Amino acid sequence: MSTTTFEIKRILIPYDFSETAKLSLEHAVFMAKLLKADIYMLHILESVSFTSAFGAAFGSVDKKLETESNQKLEEIAHEIFSNSGVTIKCFTEVGRIYKKIVEVAKRENIDIIIMGTHGASGYTKFRAGTNTSKVVEEAVCPVISVQKISHRVGFKKIVIPIDNTPQSRQKVSYALAIARAYQSHVYVVGLINFSNEENKRKFHIKVDQVEEWLAQHEVTSEKKFVEGDNLAKMTMQVAEELDADLIVIMTEQEPSITGLFLGTYATQVVNHSKIPVMAVHPQVSDLSTATLGY
Repeated sequence: MSTTTFEIKRILIPYDFSETAKLSLEHAVFMAKLLKADIYMLHILESVSFTSAFGAAFGSVDKKLETESNQKLEEIAHEIFSNSGVTIKCFTEVGRIYKKIVEVAKRENIDIIIMGTHGASGYTKFRAGTNTSKVVEEAVCPVISVQKISHRVGFKKIVIPIDNTPQSRQKVSYALAIARAYQSHVYVVGLINFSNEENKRKFHIKVDQVEEWLAQHEVTSEKKFVEGDNLAKMTMQVAEELDADLIVIMTEQEPSITGLFLGTYATQVVNHSKIPVMAVHPQVSDLSTATLGY
């Protein structure tokens, strides 16, 4: 089994000054203190210049807003540094929200993005959810999405939903890394949406292997099986029943005419889960070992 180091040293927070963004920042500060990481806080001005032929006339307004935004971000960063010692680098940029988040994450070699799914301050609830899904789809790093309703900071209970797809167990290595850093308890949840008894027997073996692998890496866990038709609803329901703090999923992208789009399962969980969701892109390798460097 190969070893992949999942090291978090740079955390990106798209910040729109909403309550959800503030909660995401709390998660980021907690993670940064735990892992001795830096935070990159990004505010995006989605200017009229990107939607109108007359955008040039609004250049001076954008500059003024950019200056004001940077001042507000710096005030927040200074307060957090004074209280926690966590360093925050601030950015205000102009562009389409999800594209700019993805661009900055790539440019700054970000290891993980933490963002709200329904921040209503900077843009509408519908638009916020869309932006989060697009970031999850296109970002090269894992993305943790947070809703305003999720109030706890820290991940003491992690749910790993496992289905019968070949890629499903890839998420386990990332969940392991987070669990070891946060000293979490992991729930391995087998999602069964098929009726063949032989397939069920084989699937139980796969889930058992995940639990055994976590134990080998000194992470406490327990397994649970649920049956139904809608994997996303099954995942969110069992996570709520377990009072979990984090759900770790694969993006499981599906092909479309224009390329790739986020699969129905991932879209539903990211946009509707009351519990923070960490979404990871499938990799070529299967169940590799990941560790957090700190």
